[in-house]
Amino acid sequence: MRHANDVGEDQVPDHLVVSPRPNRRTAVLGAAALGAAALAPSALQTASASASTTASSASGASNSAGRIDVHQHAMTPAGRQWLIDHGLLPPSGGPPWAQWDLDSTLQIMDETGIAAGVLSGPVPSEFLAGLTADQIREMTKVGNESLAEVVRGHPKRFGFFGFLPLNQVDVALEAAAYALDTLKADGVAVNLHSAGLYLGDPSFDPVLAELNRRKAVVFTHPFNLAGCGGAPVAEFLVDFLTDTTRAAVKMVLNGTLTRFPDLKLILPHGGGFFPYMAGRLQLGTYLGAGVDEATAVRSVKRFFYDTAMPTSPHATPSLLAGAGGDRILFGSDWPAATADGARLNARAVDTDPFLDQATRRRVNRENAQRLLPALARRMAS
Repeated sequence: MRHANDVGEDQVPDHLVVSPRPNRRTAVLGAAALGAAALAPSALQTASASASTTASSASGASNSAGRIDVHQHAMTPAGRQWLIDHGLLPPSGGPPWAQWDLDSTLQIMDETGIAAGVLSGPVPSEFLAGLTADQIREMTKVGNESLAEVVRGHPKRFGFFGFLPLNQVDVALEAAAYALDTLKADGVAVNLHSAGLYLGDPSFDPVLAELNRRKAVVFTHPFNLAGCGGAPVAEFLVDFLTDTTRAAVKMVLNGTLTRFPDLKLILPHGGGFFPYMAGRLQLGTYLGAGVDEATAVRSVKRFFYDTAMPTSPHATPSLLAGAGGDRILFGSDWPAATADGARLNARAVDTDPFLDQATRRRVNRENAQRLLPALARRMAS
């Protein structure tokens, strides 16, 4: 059975339709949607992925053995409607990350052996530029409350990361308190850049200081490269990974990881290029813009990384060598990656020749259990 977000080998999905009166932000949305459509694997890959995940789903979806997916996008009906009402999404269609419904999500989770998924809905920072602080506050509240409602209805199957809009520091601080204290979020989600500035910029320090005080889990997500346009390839292929790398390097160079040692930061998509180019930071010391070898090595081990690229098997050896098997978390990227992409991410981890059985268990479940103890308790209750 195919899902609403499946993309066939010779098809363009109907959710790529953009608003008949596109503005700058919906134009950006259309570009992102086209990039995600290119991610869809071939029919042969899909069949292979489905075959490999069928066996795991028979026992994997149970709470005693299934994966914990830390990278699930969720644009709830309430959150989607708010964005439509304010011209940020077209009335129908839109990008894959905005195509979410509970039934399809549970179906793909069961199929790919995901016992629980951690939902997040970070709205790309570019879309917030034309909104007032009050509008951003309202949007954030609607989105986070609707995610909390999903968790309340299915506490063993879902957790969520509350979205914080970094372009409004005061609103972000309010949202953090409300999400973590009242809504009982499992952590927070932030964009890697906002208003042209990257995480690590001092303007975001008040938010990071509060999250550090709380020892919070911080899920991060990229978008198109800040300040760049006219990419020669689909943005998700390169720019998303570079966006992640820019933010990670910025945090290292500005001492963010040292000043906020209790932050638990998750870099998506295997950390972009950061784990594999960190050695270049040492070269920078000869040119006045780098760190010493010990800092570079230590910085790679400070982040958590999810598998949603997929990272397996091409990046696994470097990621294991640099970060270690205890810092890698399973991520499906559903529904942004489409159902076929979610299957491919699961299959890649299941068949990765560089993951032994013990490490695969840590990646699929045990690392997330330690990182997200409240979710682990709900799953076990």
